[in-house]
Amino acid sequence: MKFTLVIPAFNEAPVVVPTLTVLRDALTRERDLEWAIIVADNASTDGTGDAVARIGDARIRVLLIPAKGKGNAVRSAFLKADGDVVGFTDADLPVLPEEIVAAAKIVAEGAADVVAGSRLLPESVMPDREWWRTVSSRVFNRFARLVVGVSVGDTQCPLKVMNTKGRDILLATLESTWFFDLEFFALAERLLLRVREVPVTWNEHRYPARKSKLAPADTLRAVVAMFRIRRRLSAQVSRLKQKMLT
Repeated sequence: MKFTLVIPAFNEAPVVVPTLTVLRDALTRERDLEWAIIVADNASTDGTGDAVARIGDARIRVLLIPAKGKGNAVRSAFLKADGDVVGFTDADLPVLPEEIVAAAKIVAEGAADVVAGSRLLPESVMPDREWWRTVSSRVFNRFARLVVGVSVGDTQCPLKVMNTKGRDILLATLESTWFFDLEFFALAERLLLRVREVPVTWNEHRYPARKSKLAPADTLRAVVAMFRIRRRLSAQVSRLKQKMLT
């Protein structure tokens, strides 16, 4: 299996090197895995890209992306990914590397087109997660189901792995910020891709000094994004169906 993992990063210099070290160790243990990591340096100003470059591993490279936004970062890196299985996670590595590898194997075996981590499955382990974060995740996803019409239970969990079908759909998303995950699942479900949710072992305190990138205003932005996504979904699906036929 040839696997490319993308890590979008905005000012993640304090955490990106230890994260990459953990990931490299886990991926290297897989004997039948040919892997690469692309760090999508999303207009960082703290030397994130330089920190990655100093690792000196040809399998780990930096892609400098001047346009801000997680969606922009992931799409730009996916265009450079040459794996037949691709995925992305966050720079603070809140899921186990072994869970990323397991998701890649599910896709490589043809059991799913997309594997998505879910913090809301009963089997997920979240020992230190604040209760209000779980509540806010449930509210977001229920509202997303109502407005956008997605069945995936946790669209924002930062564990996504997919085959080339999934990659093509992700590249067709238009959202520039972190709402692109929701748009991706809305398109994938309407185009009948096989999406499997898997439990995760969640650790958002791997790096205690790291501050969350989310702001209170993101709640309003999320609602606006949901309606924006819904408004253009029909046209996007039609274009993608036409593309699949040609």
